[in-house]
Order: sequence, then structure tokens, then C-alpha cells
Amino acid sequence: MAVIDKIKRLLGYRLGGSYISEFAIPPGWNYQRYLEVYGEVGWLFGAVSLISNSVADSEWLLYQRKNRKEYEEIDDHPILDLFNYVNPFQTKYQFLLMLQTYLGLVGEAFIVLNFNRLKIPGEMWLAPPGYMFIIPSKEQYISHYEYRRGSAVLRLEIPEVIHIMDANPANPYRGTGAARSASMDIDAEYYASRYQQRLFFNDATPGLIMEFPDLPPAEERKQLREEFLEVHQGWRNARKPAFLWGGAKANTIALAPKDMEFEKLRNANKKLILGAYHIPDSLIGASEVGSRARAEADEYIFAKYTIKPALTRIKEALNEQLCPLFDENLELDFKSPVTEDRTALVDECDKMVRVGVYTREFAQELLGHSPEDMKGGTYLLPLNILPETAKMKHLTSHRWSEEQKELYWLGYKAKTEGQEKPFIRMVKTLFDEQSEEVIERLKRSQTIEGALFNEAEANERFKDAFKPLIAYVYESAMRDIMEGEEPKPAHRGKQEFLDPYALEWITTRSLTLAKLLNGTTIEQLRGVLVASFEAGESIPKITKRIEEYYTHANKIRAQMVARTEVLAASNEGVLRSYEELGVEKVEWYTALDERTCEICEPYHGEEFIAKESHGMLPAHPSCRCIFLSVLD
Repeated sequence: MAVIDKIKRLLGYRLGGSYISEFAIPPGWNYQRYLEVYGEVGWLFGAVSLISNSVADSEWLLYQRKNRKEYEEIDDHPILDLFNYVNPFQTKYQFLLMLQTYLGLVGEAFIVLNFNRLKIPGEMWLAPPGYMFIIPSKEQYISHYEYRRGSAVLRLEIPEVIHIMDANPANPYRGTGAARSASMDIDAEYYASRYQQRLFFNDATPGLIMEFPDLPPAEERKQLREEFLEVHQGWRNARKPAFLWGGAKANTIALAPKDMEFEKLRNANKKLILGAYHIPDSLIGASEVGSRARAEADEYIFAKYTIKPALTRIKEALNEQLCPLFDENLELDFKSPVTEDRTALVDECDKMVRVGVYTREFAQELLGHSPEDMKGGTYLLPLNILPETAKMKHLTSHRWSEEQKELYWLGYKAKTEGQEKPFIRMVKTLFDEQSEEVIERLKRSQTIEGALFNEAEANERFKDAFKPLIAYVYESAMRDIMEGEEPKPAHRGKQEFLDPYALEWITTRSLTLAKLLNGTTIEQLRGVLVASFEAGESIPKITKRIEEYYTHANKIRAQMVARTEVLAASNEGVLRSYEELGVEKVEWYTALDERTCEICEPYHGEEFIAKESHGMLPAHPSCRCIFLSVLD
């Protein structure tokens, strides 16, 4: 008795002469079925082909082992010729593609070696797993292999076959693949797609039931059925009018909404199939990619946990069974598909150098550079990661080189761009709240002046919001230069960089910015309201215009305000630090690129008295110029 019959007998019961099982058991699958369903289920094809193509696209290298630790790469060897020209009918890419496809579908692949007259493999062929049989042996585990097609049997000795497989705990002689673990879900997807297809041609239910008061004669029933089907059957005849006589009635049967809920079912099938193959949804178009960081993370996970293990499985089998046939000291290897996480390594070096765990030389080695080749170079480093004795010397012993200036500006620019983001968010938040306030006032008063916000109250609210942001940027700029310096006697015991002078500047700047923003806004908003009221527009229409105005303000003014204020606070913090350290002169540095403006370019390289330079930068909205110390 077959296993399926035993299960039916255990779980089922008879009803009307047939088994009704408590559990749906799909038809049993054999090797051929796994291979056929590959071309019938889209998500299975996508998953297996993605992995197989990635494996086939790998680059392989050959090494000669000199001792336990030393290897030498070999560019010319018969095993490379075999690997690059596997047989007369397949390329290396096609061979690896089919090899991994077999592994992905049935969990095992058989490479059959064809030995030449030199008694070394001259060709490699892939045998379909369904035709390969392993003959066990009590003495040596495996006696031989057999390739069976119908009544024909080809005996293959152990050296002629390389058997690569995924572990199958139930049968150590044969492999098992991801498709087998997901066979129920693949089966469900297969039948769900076909069921859905048939719904579009014929919903599998009688679309119309004819009801007669009496049973017509058989001949009349036959004629009526044939005539009705001829006129109305098929999707091309949908919605044609029908006529009935003799007291007949037509009763329609509608398709239940649940029958059309295939999205949830098929989405569940998709996730289970892709999960079995360890493939992130974004790599196969099953979900939105999202940010670039998310896409790179998905690619990294796929390469590390899916492609690299697949290549390792093949490599180990070839090194165990193929390479010794040529030379015991030969080893094949592949170039790792896992991209080095360079960003993480750079971040690690940056943090460790800053806290004194890594030296600069060690960080250079980690990043792939030779410290010896870099000796004598000029390096630009934040002052707070130099030894205390070196900081003052750095500030007072020499002028900046042109390379230092450019690198310093690039680092300064990167930092301030990061500091702009909280400003942008804050401006948008304030504008959104102000927009809601104006709209609410408009609905209540339905007048121009009644709709305008209270400017004095808005200035205080904006000032309080901007003050901590400006203070953070100001103090951050001071810390970059002064942190770690031995404080002067007048400042010993002082826990903060922000002295009364700095706090006064920050408060004044915050209020000035608030007044500038709100003053401009209220004048422009008044113009929008006047034009709308003169045109006789409705309140909903005016409301939409107010929303459009603030949307535009968010896009344009938020970015401009953020960049201008961050540069202003940062330059003021730098100037204040220079004064504390006794730097008397500063140099105006302008970024000389395609965005250099006519206002700033003439000042590039000009020197100014440090104490007299406050308020000079930024020279205009969105200015990118900075001050550098001038040291003799």
C-alpha cells in the first residue's frame, strides 16, 4: 500500500464512496516534476535563476599549495582548460548555471567526468539527477553509480562522478533542496495561478441556471441547451440579451468575493518561496527597493548568505574530487561575491583613531595603504585627535598648504551639511504649524488681517526653536579647534565653551533670523490673501493657495535658511576659538568650483584681523566660504 493511501486511510473517512481528507495532501513529486515546475511557477523560476546566474557569473582561480600557509596562483594548467571548456556543447557559464539549477531544484547535481588518453579528465558533463542511481556498498559506502534511461544502464565508477548535494538527514546518499522544503507552497502557487486564469475564461460555476415549471422532454432540453450555449457561451458573448419562453426563469450565480482574494494567497506563497531560497524581496522585484543603503544591504546579505555558500559547496566538491586527479597540491577558489563593507571599515578607523585606540599608521594598513609609502606627507586632521603638545604647534608653527586648505574645506562642508538637516526639519515644522494657524484664523474671521498670524508671538516661538540649534553648531565648531587645549588661567574650571559673548551672539542671531523669516512671510502671505480676496475666491480656494505658498516656502527657504545659519554659527565659533588661542589673522577661503559666486571670488585668499571679521561670513544666503587661521 502506498504511503499516500495509508495517510488517507488514517486521516480520511468515506462519504458518498470517496475519501474526504482532513488535510489537503498534494500529489507526490518526483525529480522530473521538480524540474518541470521550474518553468511553470514564476517566483520559483525567479529565485532559482537569480541564484544560478550569480553563481555562474563567478570568477574562479587556481592555486598551487607550496606549504600549509603559502599558495601561488597558476594562470595556465589543464584543469583551467577543463574548467573553461567543459565540453563541446556547453560553455563554462552554461555548465555552472545548470549545475546550480539542479542544486536549487532537487538539492543535488552529478558531474560525470570523461577521461582522455592521458587518464585525466578531458570533459565534464552534467547528468540529470533523476536518471542517476547510487549503488551502496557495505565495504566502501558507495560501490558505483548507474545512469539509467529506460532499459539502458551505464555503470560509472566512483572517480568518474562528482556528486554535489545539500544535506538530506533522511537519506545521506541523496540531497534535498529548497524546492522540496517549499513544495507545498510551490504547489499552492501553481494551482492558484491556474485557478485565477480559469476565472477569466470560465469562473468554474454555472453562470446561469434555467428554472422550468415542468421538466421538458429530453429532446427539447437538448435543443434548448445547444441553442443557448451557441449564443451565450464564452467571454466574447458576455452581456448578450437572452430570451426565455414557456414560464422558464433565469437564476444567476455570482462569484463570491473571497474567490477573487488571490493577492493575499499569492503574496504569502511568494514570501515562503523566496524565504526558502534566502532572497530579499527587493532583489527580485517583489517589493520596493527603498533607499540606496537598503538596496546595498540586501545585496550584501544575498551575496554573503546565499551566493557564497553555494559557491563554497561547489568549490569543496571540486577540490576534494577533481583537483587530486591532476595534482594533490592544486586548489580551486572563487573570488568572493561579498563586497567589502568599506564604509564600516572607514567609520571604524575614524572612531578608533579619534579615541586613541588605533594609530594613524595602523588605520592606513587596515584601509589597504602602506604607512611607509605615506611618510613625509602632509595630513589634515581635526585638532581634537592630535596630541595636546602638537595642537598648539599646529596652530602657531606654519601656514596651511593648499592641499590642507582644500581637504579641510571638504571636511568642514561634510560636517555642516549634516548639521543642516535638523535646521531643515525645524523650519518645515514651524512653517507647517504656522500654515495650520493661518488657515484656522482665515476660516474663523474670513478677512485678510484676521487670517494673518501674530508676528510678535511667532518671532518668540521661532527664536526659541532656533536658539538650541544655533548654539549646538557654534559650540561644535569651537570644540573641533579647542577641545584638549590646556585652558588659559582666565578659563580654568570652566565647563562650557559658550561664554556670555557667545550666548549673546546666539540669542541675537536667533531672534534676527526669526524676525527675518516671519517678516518676509507675513508680507508675502498678505499679498496672496489680497489677490485672492480681490478675485472673489472661495475660502476653500484661498485655503489651497495658502497651503501652496507654505509648501513652496518649505522647499526653497528651509534649505537656504539651514545652510546660511549653519555657516554663520560655525564661522563665528571658529573665530571665537581663534581669538581664545591667540590667532590674530584669518584667511577668507572660497570654494573655487562651478558654484563659486561673483561676491566671494574676489575675497579668496584675503587676510583679515580676526577680531574684526565677525559678521563677514556668510557673505550672502547659502554662502559656503570659511575662515582659516593665518600663522607665521
